[in-house]
Amino acid sequence: MKYIITFIWAVVLFEMVNFVLNSLGGGGPLNVVTPIALAAFVFVIILILDTVGSTPTNQVTDSH
Repeated sequence: MKYIITFIWAVVLFEMVNFVLNSLGGGGPLNVVTPIALAAFVFVIILILDTVGSTPTNQVTDSH
């Protein structure tokens, strides 16, 4: 579920940045596909970082 929400937030944020930059540039036609592709790319990076950074929960820690 957290990955779905992460992807939704990535799409929303990239679409907002696209709208603002398009408005600053004179307001031509909006490109909807590029922000979705960037959101998918960022989503994959976040997935990779999450799997690399997570530790196994079954690991036993012994303290002496």
